[in-house]
Amino acid sequence: MQISKLSRPPYAHNWVRYVFPDRVRTTKELVRFATGVPTTTYSAASPIIRDRIVYGLDRRTALIAAMSKGRANSRGIVAEYVTAFYDYDENRGYFGKPCFDEIVEPFRVGKGLVVPVKPLITIVENGLQVPIFTVGWANFPLTKWQMRLLATIFEDAVFSLTDFRKSPGEFLCFPKVGKGDAAKRQPLVWRRGDFELLSRNELRECLDEFLLALEEAKIILEAALRKEKAEAPAAEETPLSETPLFDWR
Repeated sequence: MQISKLSRPPYAHNWVRYVFPDRVRTTKELVRFATGVPTTTYSAASPIIRDRIVYGLDRRTALIAAMSKGRANSRGIVAEYVTAFYDYDENRGYFGKPCFDEIVEPFRVGKGLVVPVKPLITIVENGLQVPIFTVGWANFPLTKWQMRLLATIFEDAVFSLTDFRKSPGEFLCFPKVGKGDAAKRQPLVWRRGDFELLSRNELRECLDEFLLALEEAKIILEAALRKEKAEAPAAEETPLSETPLFDWR
């Protein structure tokens, strides 16, 4: 259980997963976030996909990298994600040198609380700088309201900047469609303007409710920690050894 995790929000696309119009639901999800430990990660896929876009990395080399880098227990899902991206890119045809080494823009939630917003890469297409956001979700976790919130965050943190005001931007993931062994990852792509943004009042209300839920989650977690400590067995005192400090024999 890490209460401190609540003060270090994840990247925006993951942060919105814990935010709901209902404060009670948001509180529960924040508690789950603080107490949970991720068992797998898609982080090893990011440099592979980036190299595909920038250098045209071939599929075979990409899959070798996917199955040899990062956590051993995550390599299978990383390979799935990379394969799905390559399948999509055969028609999309991403290519371009990055405009910036790395962009991480802040979305301010409240005093001292900032959600980082980070595209995988930003390239130039048709004279426009295009930030590309991509995540490896096998199951799409967002409601339509959360997608509107995420689009609003992108607009505030990235597309409000001078270099991106005319940018289309792209967000893509590859959730599985179908059941069981027949399930296959399919591209889910949306661009700037595909979702209605939250109004200024809706966003303010959302953030106010989130901050209240955040405090409630901290109270719940602190109470759980106190209970855990109270119920922990007392440490047994180790009796002093009967052996003399000095053996003069």
